[in-house]
Amino acid sequence: MSLYDLIQREGALQRYDFWLELRGVRGRQRRELRRELRTNLNHAAAEVGMGRALLNVGSMKTLAYGVTEDSYVQRPLWTRGLLAGVVTFGLVLIAVLYTATTFTAGVEASGVLGKTVHGEVFPWFGVDFTARLEESPRRSLATGVSGIGWYILGLPALVFGLVSRPWRLFAGR
Repeated sequence: MSLYDLIQREGALQRYDFWLELRGVRGRQRRELRRELRTNLNHAAAEVGMGRALLNVGSMKTLAYGVTEDSYVQRPLWTRGLLAGVVTFGLVLIAVLYTATTFTAGVEASGVLGKTVHGEVFPWFGVDFTARLEESPRRSLATGVSGIGWYILGLPALVFGLVSRPWRLFAGR
């Protein structure tokens, strides 16, 4: 088996494992299913080549769903929840940076010099944005945000909890 065939096979197995994990298959069963697929791909590759064997198998998502159709159990989806939480965290950070930049640009456009300007901006309720513009030989600008911790930590934690659905641990008991 060539290195390229090995890379193709392992890539397919990783995709298969990803979809199995999202379907809620536990670690030991996923390893057994990966081992079975690896063996089948090796036998098929010996006859028709790895590329053709992978084409014959089809989509790894469809294969994972087909294998777990009867044994699908409702359990928490930790990986999906973590992914959604991380994406939410990034989006909140980008939105806060954009809002702070826009607030600072508004203060700069208003021409207020030498004073610290405080304000609240929609949709950040309870968050204090500050900006200070100094007129000196070089124009200096300072900006800040306080009270944003609940949005940066709380919102991703809420999304993680809603997407991963940890209450499923107690549903079967």
